[in-house]
Amino acid sequence: MNDNVIELFGILAGALVLVSFLMKGERKIRLVNIVGAAIFIVYGILVSSISVTLLNVGLVIVHIYFLTKKKTGE
Repeated sequence: MNDNVIELFGILAGALVLVSFLMKGERKIRLVNIVGAAIFIVYGILVSSISVTLLNVGLVIVHIYFLTKKKTGE
């Protein structure tokens, strides 16, 4: 894959994570952050970065956990 396209994945992911912090409402923040983290997972795989990939896999799991927990009213 072209290096510029790979870099665009990283920029898009970073922009989404940044935008999520500017939003109001926990659900919205978590959903946008999940999308950003998912794109960061793809980016981490493309640049062969285990640290980027694992961190963002962890973030997606944490966000899904808390969204599910909030939905069930716990």
